[in-house]
Amino acid sequence: MKRGHCLFASRNRAVMKAFAFCLGALFWLCVAPVAAADLGDTVPGHPGLTYFDLMRLVVTDLAPGGKDGAVGHQVMPFEHIDGKEAKGDPPETIALQYIETMAIPGDESRIVILADLGPSEGQVADAALLALFVLSPAPRLLDVVEVGTDRFTSFSDAKVGLLAPRTPLILITSTHSNSEQTYLSTKVMFVRRDRFQLIDAIFTFGERSCAYDRTQEPSFTMFAGPRPYSAVHVSVLERVTLTGEACDDQKAPRPSVATYQANYRWDARRQRFTTRSGELDRLAAEDAKRF
Repeated sequence: MKRGHCLFASRNRAVMKAFAFCLGALFWLCVAPVAAADLGDTVPGHPGLTYFDLMRLVVTDLAPGGKDGAVGHQVMPFEHIDGKEAKGDPPETIALQYIETMAIPGDESRIVILADLGPSEGQVADAALLALFVLSPAPRLLDVVEVGTDRFTSFSDAKVGLLAPRTPLILITSTHSNSEQTYLSTKVMFVRRDRFQLIDAIFTFGERSCAYDRTQEPSFTMFAGPRPYSAVHVSVLERVTLTGEACDDQKAPRPSVATYQANYRWDARRQRFTTRSGELDRLAAEDAKRF
């Protein structure tokens, strides 16, 4: 090969490598699409397969019933992502009408579904199950865990990317509010070897009074970390603002802005994400005193 041709080929390979790197970076930053769906809807890309078909792998006697919904009684065995003590029992009669779905960028063969099975006796939270399915060559349930810790449970609206190719960061929020307080728990999760794994649960709290408002806003970002996963940065911004109202029976705290944060990195020895920061635990302990 002539020298000019060798030089051209070398430059061409360099360009292709840079192009591939850019594509990889863009792919890595993909956001997992989340959507609400009716049970009768067809799973995208899988003609003839409905969400009802998938949920029947979780509630094994699920049958059409009610207005555009389904009812059942028999649920596949599951545990709570927080451990045995957090587990609740689903209602005797499960009524399903719609579910929430999360696609996995780069892997059309799998899907994550969040389903609220209804009130759990003796628990504040409904029995909310998170299920992982493989769709082809035949639909199969890979894992199912309970994730609810408060009255309303759903996928978070936060836009986050992938921990690794085909491995989205999964954020599940459980919340409820009253006239004076707001409670929010965010489960930070991912899928490893077709099983759900918890990174941590982040608790935030808001309160409203005559004299002041307190808000706590969590945010989630990722940065380079030990292989095979990106590291996760969690930050909670707390603001205390005065209302300016005259409140004779209430002493207001000083207005302030504070940030509590932690970095979670993959620990290959422990096979899980860990953090050295205690700031979020300290915030949760301070919030518990305000309930």
